[in-house]
Amino acid sequence: MQREPAPVVTNTGPDAATRAPNQDLIGEPSPFDGMPGDGQVLSGLYNDEAATTDKRVALLLPLSGPHGDLGRAMRHAAELALFDAAGDDFVLMPIDTEGSYEGGRLAAQKAINAGAKLILGPLFSDSVTGAGEIAKQAHVPVLSFSNNIRAAEPGVWVNGLSPEDQIKRAAAYAVSQGKYRFAALLPQNDYGRQISASLDGIITSAGGSMGQVAFYQPGSDAMEQTVKDFANYGSRHAALLARKRELEADGSSASERALQRLEGLDTLGDPDFNALILPATGGDLRQVSALLAYYDVDPGTVQYIGTFGWNDSSLFAEPALSGGVFAAPEPGNWSAFSRRYSKTFGTAPPRIASLSYDSTALAAVLAGSATGITMDGLTNVTGFSGIDGVFRLNADGRTQRGYAVMQISRSGAKMVSPAPAAFDAVF
Repeated sequence: MQREPAPVVTNTGPDAATRAPNQDLIGEPSPFDGMPGDGQVLSGLYNDEAATTDKRVALLLPLSGPHGDLGRAMRHAAELALFDAAGDDFVLMPIDTEGSYEGGRLAAQKAINAGAKLILGPLFSDSVTGAGEIAKQAHVPVLSFSNNIRAAEPGVWVNGLSPEDQIKRAAAYAVSQGKYRFAALLPQNDYGRQISASLDGIITSAGGSMGQVAFYQPGSDAMEQTVKDFANYGSRHAALLARKRELEADGSSASERALQRLEGLDTLGDPDFNALILPATGGDLRQVSALLAYYDVDPGTVQYIGTFGWNDSSLFAEPALSGGVFAAPEPGNWSAFSRRYSKTFGTAPPRIASLSYDSTALAAVLAGSATGITMDGLTNVTGFSGIDGVFRLNADGRTQRGYAVMQISRSGAKMVSPAPAAFDAVF
């Protein structure tokens, strides 16, 4: 039988091999070039004169430059949290990081000089590193919005929705469904290498065993061969041909019936894994999944596992992704927040705006408590509940979150395992 050619994989430009997916949580940069003075400390969102020293909190965001629109949207989300949770004596001081390492350092110094007892943000890991260096010297905790776990350290939290934690949750679900043998197909870039570094620990803690890990160059001519080798297509195709020869040589009626059952097949046997980690998103994911299907990796047999970036309606109709799962915050709270934000500000919020809301609300609640903002309060073992569900801040700078597990189908993403409501639940 003559096979159709493999899906065409085109090179999408020089950035294709190096740009790390952002899980579609952060939109494309806006054309906004900034305004004079955006790098200065902005006036407090509440009356600065009414604030006590212990109730000053800084909000570090890219308020100018290519990500200025995103930073201002996150500031709007913080304003909603202030309305909901802050007292009149709480002050939030937005400061521009310009999305850079040096901007993070300068913004943190301004925050400390202004008396901030807690820093919320920055967003990008370079800015987090810069801000953390200054804040640690002043013993001021940093609750960042980054999802890059390499930026985490004691006193500097990575409070974003990290892909590693999402994979861990979805992998545990796969194990509960009888899928124990894992493999991973990762992009050859910083994002893929970062995930690779954590996979052994993630899968072991989920109860599975980690097998082969392969890297592909997104959009490259070599991508098809990488997927073909990963799927062990050559050996499985040869096994089919050998089996057909055996049956033909036998010539019995049973062998003829067996040959009929093999008609239309191109390989014999399954890959040596039954759960596959695919953290790619968008067009990259569509290309990889199409090639996997072409080389006989059946999503009906192999559980595909992705990240929150799979929550993309353009992917739901992809046959090769049907039945795939990913971890995500339960959608109900976000839907309500998004409607309220849109009604208030006249535009839809970026998906990561929830981080700004939850962090600001947490700061306001702690500031209004009898003990104020303290390390013990921030690392309360019972955790907190926000738009993105339950979360708690661990001493090592990592944030632990309670995710739901969603499954892709043509009709959308449906929940197959709910998020825990508290940290005494197993997840």
